Amino acid sequence: MERKRKIIAALADLRQDIAGIVPVDIISKWNDSAHTAEAQTDILRPYERSGFLVSSDSSGLSRLTGERTLLEVMNIVSIPKEVIYSVGSAVGGRGVGVWAADNTEMYYDDSVGAEVVVEAMAAAQKRLHQGVLQVGMGIHRGVFWEIGGGMFGEDAELLQSLAENQTSAKEIVVSDTVRARLGQDWQAHLARREDLDADGGDSDGRPGFYSLNYDNYGARFLDLAVDFSAGFQASGERKFYPFPFGMEFFLAMKQMETSAEARAKLAKYCFDKTVILIKIYHPKSPLLLNQLTDWVVMNALLNEIAVKYSVRLVKSNGDLGIFVADSQTEAVEFAEDVILSLRETRDLVSIGLAAGEILLFGLDQGGMELAGGPVNIASKISEDVEERDSLYVHESVQVPAHHLAKFAEFEMGKSGVTLRGLRYIA
Repeated sequence: MERKRKIIAALADLRQDIAGIVPVDIISKWNDSAHTAEAQTDILRPYERSGFLVSSDSSGLSRLTGERTLLEVMNIVSIPKEVIYSVGSAVGGRGVGVWAADNTEMYYDDSVGAEVVVEAMAAAQKRLHQGVLQVGMGIHRGVFWEIGGGMFGEDAELLQSLAENQTSAKEIVVSDTVRARLGQDWQAHLARREDLDADGGDSDGRPGFYSLNYDNYGARFLDLAVDFSAGFQASGERKFYPFPFGMEFFLAMKQMETSAEARAKLAKYCFDKTVILIKIYHPKSPLLLNQLTDWVVMNALLNEIAVKYSVRLVKSNGDLGIFVADSQTEAVEFAEDVILSLRETRDLVSIGLAAGEILLFGLDQGGMELAGGPVNIASKISEDVEERDSLYVHESVQVPAHHLAKFAEFEMGKSGVTLRGLRYIA
C-alpha cells in the first residue's frame, strides 16, 4: 500500500502518458478537492454529455481467426466498422474512442432523436446481415462523461456490458430510455428481453431491454450505408472510422488482396511476440473520479514494474494493460511480478499470456496498437474468466522449467474454442 500512497501524493507531477487516457488536470483538481459528489459535479461539468450511445460487438470472430490469415480477419472485421460509421456519421453521430478491436461505439446528441438513431442502426444491420461477420448492437440513452476520448459513467458501463455480453448476431437491443422516445411503429417491432430482467430489471432502477428483429427493420436510411471508399474525399478530409493504425497501414490493408505492393508494406508490421494482457478489477466507488484516480495509480504501478523487464508497453489506462515481449521467459516473470505486486496493494487482476504472430503499428496521433490471434486468446483467459487474482498462460507460451512448480494444467472452452495451458497456483 505504501507504493500507492507515494503515487497518490505525486499525482500532480505525473506525465500524461503515465496517467493514460485520464487528463492529469482532472485528477489534480480532484486530489485538491473535498472528494464529494458536489466537487465531482463541478469538475466534470464541462465533460457531461446527454444523448444516445450505441455500441456493437462482433459474433463469430473466434471461428474466423482459426480459418483465415490475420490480415484477412482484420479486413473482415473492418467492414462492420466501416458500415456503422458511414451510416452513423451521416445522421449526426460521431465515433467514440479508437476502434481497436471488433467493437464500435458512437455518440448521438439528443437532437438527433431516438427514431433516427434506431433507423440508422437498423439500416447498418440490414447492410451487414449477409456478410461474413455479424454484429450485435446495444442502444441506450443516458448521461455520460466524455473524458480522454471515451465515455464514462454508469450509463456507459451498462451499455458496453450489454453490447459485449448480452446481444447476439444481427440483433439490436434498446433500453427503456430509448424505447420511450420511439413512435408506435417502432415499438410494435420490439420484444421484451425478459432474460435481462433477471439481472436487475426494473426493480433496482436498471432499465428494461427490448430486442429488434432484423427481418422487420425499416429501410429509410439504407441509402446512407454508402460504399466506404467514398468516405475519403478529394480534399483529403478524414472521414474514416477512428481506426487504430496509421493511414499507410490502413490503406495497405484495404488494398492487400489486389496489390502486391500493399502486401509488401504490411509485412513490416508483422512480428512474433508474446502478449501479456492485464485486466485490473478496482473497488467499486459511487464517484467516478475515485475510479479514475485508481486507474491512474494502477497505470503508474504497471509502468513501474515494466521497466524491470524487457517487455514493451503497447497501451495501458489503469483498467487494462497490454504488453508484448520477445522473450517468453521475461513475459512469464513480468506477469508473476505484477500479480505478486498487486497482492501487496490488495488489488485484483486477471492476466493472460499467449504467443504468436501479431500486427504491431504506430498510431498517427502517437502511441502503439496491436492486433492478432494472441491478443484474442490472452483476452479470453484474462478478461473472460470469472476468477480474480489469476494468471493463465496459453500453451503457445513455454513456461521456463524453474517456474513449472508454480503452475498446474488448465483447459477451458471460450466462444466455441478449447484453450489449454498452465494456470498460476502459487
